[in-house]
Formats: sequence, structure tokens, C-alpha cells
Amino acid sequence: MMVNTVSIRMSVLSLLCSLGVVSCLQAQDFKFTTTVSNTKVALDEPFQIQFMLENAPNVTSFTPPSFNDFEVLQGPSQMQGQSIMNGHRSEYIALIYVLQPKRVGNFTLTGATARSNGNVVRSNPVTIEVVKGARSLGPQQQQLPQTAIPQSRAQQQQSRQDEMEGVLKNGEDVNAKLKKNIFVKVDVDKTSLYEGQQLTVTYKLYTRLPTNSSVTKVPAFKGFSAKDIELPNPPQATEELVNGIPFKVFIIRKTLLFPLQSGTLELDPVEVDNHVRLVKLVKNNKKAARDPFGDAFNDPFNDPFFDDFFNRPEVSYEDVPYKIQTPPVKINVKPLPVDSRPISFTGAVGKFNMTATVDKQNLSTDDALTLKVVISGQGNVNLLNAPKLDIPSSFEKYDPKVTDNIEKNSNPLSGSRQFEFALMPVEAGDQTIPPVEFSYFDAASNSYKTMRSPAFKVHVTAGKQAKKEKEDFSENKNTITSNFNGQLQWIKDQRFLLVSPWFYILLLLPLVVLIVALFYRRKQDYQQNNAAFLKHRYANKVALKRLELAARYLREGKDKAFYEETSRAVWGYLSNKLHIPFSDLSKQLIQERLSQQQINGENTDQLFELLDNCEMALYTPMHNNDKMQGTYQQAVKVISQLEDELQRAKTVA
Repeated sequence: MMVNTVSIRMSVLSLLCSLGVVSCLQAQDFKFTTTVSNTKVALDEPFQIQFMLENAPNVTSFTPPSFNDFEVLQGPSQMQGQSIMNGHRSEYIALIYVLQPKRVGNFTLTGATARSNGNVVRSNPVTIEVVKGARSLGPQQQQLPQTAIPQSRAQQQQSRQDEMEGVLKNGEDVNAKLKKNIFVKVDVDKTSLYEGQQLTVTYKLYTRLPTNSSVTKVPAFKGFSAKDIELPNPPQATEELVNGIPFKVFIIRKTLLFPLQSGTLELDPVEVDNHVRLVKLVKNNKKAARDPFGDAFNDPFNDPFFDDFFNRPEVSYEDVPYKIQTPPVKINVKPLPVDSRPISFTGAVGKFNMTATVDKQNLSTDDALTLKVVISGQGNVNLLNAPKLDIPSSFEKYDPKVTDNIEKNSNPLSGSRQFEFALMPVEAGDQTIPPVEFSYFDAASNSYKTMRSPAFKVHVTAGKQAKKEKEDFSENKNTITSNFNGQLQWIKDQRFLLVSPWFYILLLLPLVVLIVALFYRRKQDYQQNNAAFLKHRYANKVALKRLELAARYLREGKDKAFYEETSRAVWGYLSNKLHIPFSDLSKQLIQERLSQQQINGENTDQLFELLDNCEMALYTPMHNNDKMQGTYQQAVKVISQLEDELQRAKTVA
């Protein structure tokens, strides 16, 4: 038991050394949890217990609970790392033991304690039920948890080899050791594809060394629409063989990309900062250097140097900063075929189905019917545009309501987008709504596919608000009026004009006309003298209308939604003003169209800078309200200036 106690103390000291490098964390809740692999175990059955600190700032001490009723078979082993998910940074440190009960009964393991920011925190307690040996249990209960099975000789040898990789021998090149044992890699499922076709990109960290890693630069994905796959937090390591050598692999980021333009596009590199802890064996003349891992976990220490283990003369530790990045990857994006492109194609690429229905077939001119079009399948669902409708003039059509239903973490991206068109009949009678047609490009067969719904027959009756024929509702409309030859009453009353209100109304009428004319003339002069100001104010109204939803996300502090809506508003404005279909938008085409109208230089630079900032901010792992406010003001300014320039160009033309 003394050996186990000493091992625990030594490992706790090792853990404290790791905890000392953890800095104050951002925007995540602190957690201190205890978990076990099984709450009901047999007397001869090992099990695993784990104490995990997540986002713990300034940890200065850690104390595990007492294991009096259990025997420590392995541990403590340490696990630490860092992850970034949905823009939030998280760090964790875990201490893991493998225990085996000494007797039958119910035992409660109290939580471990730690001191964080000067406050003592405690993890949750767990209760373990210990029953008789596995042989007395049924055959279905004899399997041990995989994480608690003692390692085989080959596994122990491999684990030993991995530990020795962290030892820096005398004269060994540090850079060569780091380059061989830790690197990042980007995997793409294809390097040549069509516009709008999905590209899956995975960034991975490979390591055989103990390291604290953080992503310092993320790709902007210029020319792509991006959708991230959510990753587990904390990240889960897998194992891959690289040239026959096993590496622990952590997925840094996994993203679904949809190219928005053709040509050669480049995936920017990801940069990762690592702080690698290496063990240095210091030569000692009195005593040969010993295996530090064997000393730390096997030898009992009863000398006064035990509490200062890391200052032993034959062993020292060195934290080495090491920055790595992925190489840039070039992607060849092919344009979609033009010759066979259907008229009903709006940019959908993948495999889709379409359904179209109307909510009623009999209605009056006072009612409205809803034409619902649902497009579902796999592909760029998040970029689908509304299908083109050929609605007869006997109906008024309104902009559709769009509803998305995207399957979470689907790969390839799957889901549906629903468009609801409100149609208002203006004429009574039997009406026909033509079929809805939808086309998409199937990259697998390199061809366009077209789907058509049936036509919809609708019977429309006249409503209460229908126009009525003019009718004569005057009193005695059929009575013949007799001729009256006498003197009229108003002629008899000589004071009629003086007491009638019409006299004063007619008297004041010229004065009213004069005042209206003066106001009109003043308004004309103001508009002529302030034409530029009025155009700019109108341009600001256009910008604010486009960015109305983005402003709401700004007030609510939803940074990702804000940047997505700002980018969507700017692209939508350009599509509308430059008469470019959304599916054909590209920076090169926009620049050409603006140049045709003599708009270039600072205006286009600010426009593309705004779009790049929005793309970059979507993947920046930090919330900054001031930056969002600046981006919003920049978007208003860019749209306003473009509106001014486009109005000027239109006037000159």
C-alpha cells in the first residue's frame, strides 16, 4: 500500500506541473467531474475512474480521494489538450486510475478537490457496487470494460516506446525530434469538382508527444460557402498508422465547402501553436541517468527530496514552443455546362427531389392560396434558390417564405428547403396555375435533371370586396321633377353669401394656393441644392433595409448569425443591382460589372475587404461586439457608397 501511496503522490505532482501551464480560459463554463467506466463491478474486475478539469483557471493544487477500499492497478495517467468548437476555446486536464475492489459491498468515492483561482472546488462523488467474483456471475456479465483491460505485453511495449519519444537524449536535435513526432495535415475528398458541388475538408493534428496545442490561424475559405461539422468537446483521440508508426490523431476542424465560382481556388493553411514538454536526461558523474518514467511511477521515495521531485539532478523538463501549419491546397473548380443548362436551373448541385402543393382549390377573390414547394436531398441545400414560377396575371404573387430543415452534422449535407408562395386571385373563374419546374445538376452523371409538378386547377368565386356596378341611390330616383318658374329661395335671401361658409372658403382659397406653391418651390430648390445629400440618404435607407436582420443579430450578440446575414445581404444586394443570378456570383464577375459602370478603386477594395472580413470572422474563436459594430457600420457605408455610384452611373447613362 505504501508503494501505491507514493505512486499516487508522485503522479499528482506531475499533474500539478501540467496544471501550472493552464491559463485563464474564455467563454466556457468551468467543470470538475468524476466518471467511472462501470458503477457495478465484480470483486476481481478492474474498472476505470477519471477526474476531469475543464476550463479551470489558475489551478494551484489537486487532491484525489482516498482509495482505501480499492487497489490501484494503474495510474494516475494524465491526459490534457485543447479544442475549438463553434468559435469557443476549451482546455481540459484529466487524471485516470484503474482500480480493483478489495471486498464486496457498496462504496462511495468522494470527489477529488482542487484549488482554482483561490477557491476550493470538488468533483461529484460516485458510488460503486461490488458483487462477487466474475465466475459466479452469468456468462453475459463476464466481459470487462475495454478501457479497464490490462495492457498486453505488445501494448505495454508500444506505450513504453511512446513515453520514450518524449525523452530528449544528449546531443539529440530538438527540431528534428519535433518534426518527426508532431505535425498537422489537411485531407480533402476531392481536388477537382464543379461549382456548387460539396468538398469535405478535414484538418488533423498528429502527435506522439505530450503537447498543449491551440489553433492560431484558421482558413478564410475565400470563394467557398462553408458549413462546419460539430466536433466532440473535449476532442477524442483516434489512432492512425503513419509509415507503420502509430500516432494519436485529433481532428481540429471538419468543414463542408461549396465553391461559389470556377477556376483554381486555394485552401489557406491552418496554423497551430504547440507547447511540447520534453524530458531531458542530465549527465550525473556520481550516478548513471535513470529512466524518469520508471522513477516516477515505480520507486518509493522516503527522502526529503520527494516533495521536489522535478528538481532532481538527473532529470529536467523543457517546454518547447513549436509552430506548425498545413501546406496550401489548390482546388480546381470547373464551371457548370452552359449548352445543356435548363431555363429552370437556379444553382442546385447534388441529388434532389421536389414536391409542390396548393392548400386550397376553391376560394374567393377575398382569400389567398399558398403554393408550397419543398426541395429535399443531398447537396448545397443551404444555397438553394426559389424555383422560377410562371404565375398567370389573374394572380398576384408575393415573395416566398423560406424554411430550412438541415440534418445536423450530415455528410454529405442533407436536408430540405421549403418555399411558401402566397398567391392572391384578382379575377373570378376557373384558373390554372402552371406546373412548377425545378432543375439541378447531378455531378455524378455530369448532367442536368429536371422535375415538374402537375398543373393546379383552382376555382375562384367573386368575394364580398368585388367591384360593384355604379348604382343610383338618390331619393325618389324615379320621380319626375316638376318645372319651377318662381323665384328661388337663395335669391330671395340677400344675406346668403355673407353667412355661407362657402364665401369664406372661396375667399381663402387663393391664399392657400399661394402657400402651397411657395412650399413646393422651396422643396424644389432644396432638392436641387441638396441632390447629393438626398441620394446618399436614399442609399442609406437601402443599406439599412438590407441589413435589418443583421442589425437584430448584432443587438442579440449572435456573432455567427450576424456575419452570415451581413455577407448574405451584401451578396444579395450585388446580385439585385448588377442583375447577376445568385448562382453565378463571383468576385471577378462583380469587379467586371462595376468596372463597366466606372466603379472601381477604393469602392471595390472596401467591398471585397468587407466580404473577406465576414468570411474570416465566421471562424474567429472570439466574440467581439466592437468588431461586429464596426463591421455593421462598414457594411452600411459600402452599400451606401455603391448605391450612390450606381445611381450616378445610371444618371450619366
